[in-house]
Amino acid sequence: MSRRNARQPQGPDGSIAYGALQHAIGYLIHLAELANMQGFSRAFAGTGVTPARFTALELVACNPGIRPGVLATAMAVERSNLVGIIRFLAARGWIAAGTGSNRREKSLTLTADGEAALADLRARLRAHDAALAVGCTAQERRQLARLLGRIVGARPPAGP
Repeated sequence: MSRRNARQPQGPDGSIAYGALQHAIGYLIHLAELANMQGFSRAFAGTGVTPARFTALELVACNPGIRPGVLATAMAVERSNLVGIIRFLAARGWIAAGTGSNRREKSLTLTADGEAALADLRARLRAHDAALAVGCTAQERRQLARLLGRIVGARPPAGP
């Protein structure tokens, strides 16, 4: 474990033996997620945007007219947890709800303010991703994305 994370314990002599954890995929993913969340918090400081809020905004932008139930499924969150996220985005004027017979059936779309906000947030995400993978080549980043996609059962990422 060459790169030390602020959350990793350190022994009195500056090192600690990790044993089986050193190569345990789940543990390494856990440490990577801690580094990701810490970096995300720094990159998005002052915006009020959390990973879930960004994910919802991005998915609404990429899927105009998406219904809340479909959005909740895509985000792997409970519908009840999505309510606060949608309220936050709507209160900022970033998304609007279309017509529908009830709250769950209303389609969600990005507003002009949402497009402007998303442009800034995407730039923050790109900078955060670059910082997170600073020690990786472009090929290693693509490989890591493919491998993580396999672990979570996702389709391989498109693009370069």
